[in-house]
Amino acid sequence: MNKNWWSLIFFVIILGAWLGHNQLLLVGLLLALVGVTSHIWAYYCLTAVTYQRRFSHTHLFFGDELELSLEIVNAKPLPLAWLIAVDDYPTAFQLLTGEWVASGSPRRRLLVNSLSLRWYERVTRHYRLRGIQRGVWQFGPVQLSSGDIFGFSIKRAVNEETQRIVVYPRYVPLTALGLPAFHPFGDYRTPRRILDDPLQLMSVREYVPGDSFRHIHWKATARRHNLQTKLFEPSASRPFAIFLDSRTSPYANEGLDRELLELGVTTAASFVHWAWQSGHPVGLYVNSVLRSSRQRIRLRPQKNEAQLQRILEAMSWMEDDGLWRISTILKMEAKSLPYGTTIVVVTAIVSGRLRQTLQDLQRQGYGVVLISLGEREMEEKNLPISLSPYLRHYHIERQIWHELETLELA
Repeated sequence: MNKNWWSLIFFVIILGAWLGHNQLLLVGLLLALVGVTSHIWAYYCLTAVTYQRRFSHTHLFFGDELELSLEIVNAKPLPLAWLIAVDDYPTAFQLLTGEWVASGSPRRRLLVNSLSLRWYERVTRHYRLRGIQRGVWQFGPVQLSSGDIFGFSIKRAVNEETQRIVVYPRYVPLTALGLPAFHPFGDYRTPRRILDDPLQLMSVREYVPGDSFRHIHWKATARRHNLQTKLFEPSASRPFAIFLDSRTSPYANEGLDRELLELGVTTAASFVHWAWQSGHPVGLYVNSVLRSSRQRIRLRPQKNEAQLQRILEAMSWMEDDGLWRISTILKMEAKSLPYGTTIVVVTAIVSGRLRQTLQDLQRQGYGVVLISLGEREMEEKNLPISLSPYLRHYHIERQIWHELETLELA
């Protein structure tokens, strides 16, 4: 009740007492009693009221579901005639049971629960959610509102406690991206091989422009009187270094093409999963930083059980904007990569500087695979100069991203 109501109640009581009107005095006293009760009820209504979210798990893969339990407890002898909880949720999740309410933020939604609670009562409500966007997402805060049974007074409080849920990026079989079914080390003698293994010599062949001078077989050259290049057997433990370019346009003022970014992330994650599942050491390098630490993403190739989770989590925490050119990252990191590492570059921007960097790395003995993204017309425009015939190049069109929406997840 506001001051005007209390002024009116005091006026009625004083007027009834002055006129000796018992009924008017009784009405005033009853209104005063209601006002005091309303004030006390509203003052203590949210005392000892707790609101908790419980998730079945805090890390999930793209497209997976989780259970959400909301527990609201009134731990006091004063019942609540009504309670409204307005919880703030990200749009990166699809609510499978229940309905969202629009929020003022385009990337947030509200989950509203309205209920009444008896003294010392606990109410639990269950929901099912599905993660539909890569990232690390915050649930909360929640605003609680309650008041007296008459509706005269309302009290609000905000519970600032939040929870984070990590959604790993989508990964699919390489064939779903339009790439060949890679078995690069089992059928290495076929034209499909990606690169050679510098550790196990298989045979020699005639040197052609673009071959690394480090692989020249000098004894065979002396015997045949022309340059001969070594051919190698594949290694079951060849390291893979995935370089992901988070830029989608050459200039920052052109904005971010989110479809191409997510297609690039999915492509990189699919390569990582394939290499890890095949038993190869695999690492990830991105020209962006982690939101949590602002450190550049650089995970050296390793072969252990936790490496896949570390890489996928780094992709979840990845900032969308690329701070450096991917060619710059390639030059910096190639020096510390194990000899013979396969470098897989995933990018929507194939610049002249990147082409030169890739060809330099290929001459230095690295296996190089370039995965370009986007429309075919742009890809042809970006590659006016043919790449080395020993540098594998594949193109993934934007349409693949739309087709993945209906594809069963890997």
